Amino acid sequence: MSHVRSLTVRAAALTGLGALCRSYGVEAAQLLRQAGLPPGIEQEPDRRIPVLAVNQVFELAANACNRDDFGLRISELRGFSNLGPISLIARDEPTIGGALAVIEAYLPLHNDALVVTRETFGDIVVLRSSIPVPGQKTQALDIAIAMQHRILRHLAGPLWQPEEVRLTRSAPIEPARFRQALGPRIRYDADFDGIVIRRALLDRPNPLAETALQPYAAQMLRLTAGPSGLSMTDKVRRVLAMLLSSGRCTAEYVAGQLGISRRTLTRELADEGTRFLALLDEARDDVALRQMAAGIRNLGEISELLGFSGPAAFSMWFRKRHGMSPRAWRNQAGKEPV
Repeated sequence: MSHVRSLTVRAAALTGLGALCRSYGVEAAQLLRQAGLPPGIEQEPDRRIPVLAVNQVFELAANACNRDDFGLRISELRGFSNLGPISLIARDEPTIGGALAVIEAYLPLHNDALVVTRETFGDIVVLRSSIPVPGQKTQALDIAIAMQHRILRHLAGPLWQPEEVRLTRSAPIEPARFRQALGPRIRYDADFDGIVIRRALLDRPNPLAETALQPYAAQMLRLTAGPSGLSMTDKVRRVLAMLLSSGRCTAEYVAGQLGISRRTLTRELADEGTRFLALLDEARDDVALRQMAAGIRNLGEISELLGFSGPAAFSMWFRKRHGMSPRAWRNQAGKEPV
């Protein structure tokens, strides 16, 4: 499984690492070097870094700080605003289930190795999270589950509680902190990591879909596109990275999120020697090749992640770009899903 070394995550995954380590008298820089990461990487949130290294640095930090709940504690330093692009994409979905589906599709663009699946059993839904790479990942999984719980509570309201939270890890030394963060129904040493909810929750209205909030969300998205000194090409690349799996990657929609007209977008990109469709193809190609090289997701899942209507549309686009089908490329590279 040497291909897992190509899996990456945005450096934003390290948000709060330095501050939490310092609170225990530990210097994060030394731990980052030990994991093969540059000491200042936390200040470059959009830079992609190896998932294996991030998982390792969290485990190193847990040991150095003598906190087996380090992952949970670092998740507490992150508000929902830390997932800003996700909330912006999900805001227009009319139901919690729709918003959750968009969030689930979007998360892999931040973390190649984070796999979130949904299974329905009558009136119960299981939201299962996994990071199918080797090595210790207890802290990384704690962060993933804690952040998913926070998303659900943000959508469902502060009084909402899951039916159950399942963690493959053993019980922590201080379980009270887990109960406070994840609710009273936690099962340790479980067969999977995930959150169990009522199916009815998915049909409830999405509070983020309020019309009055849409102008503010659009403004925030424009801000996340970067400072005004960035080129239009770079601004479009940033917006595409946030919207890729949402199915809204049209020139009109992206221009609207940047607060300009489509004509202005087209003109400024032309002045910089490129076109919107070329940037869209570039964004899709980057994610497609990374996902297929990882060998974790099937072609249907990858086509959804790229915003295609289905595997056939994805295959047609890929063949035109690379001269072979995605399946042929994957077979040639020996990267069938694991």
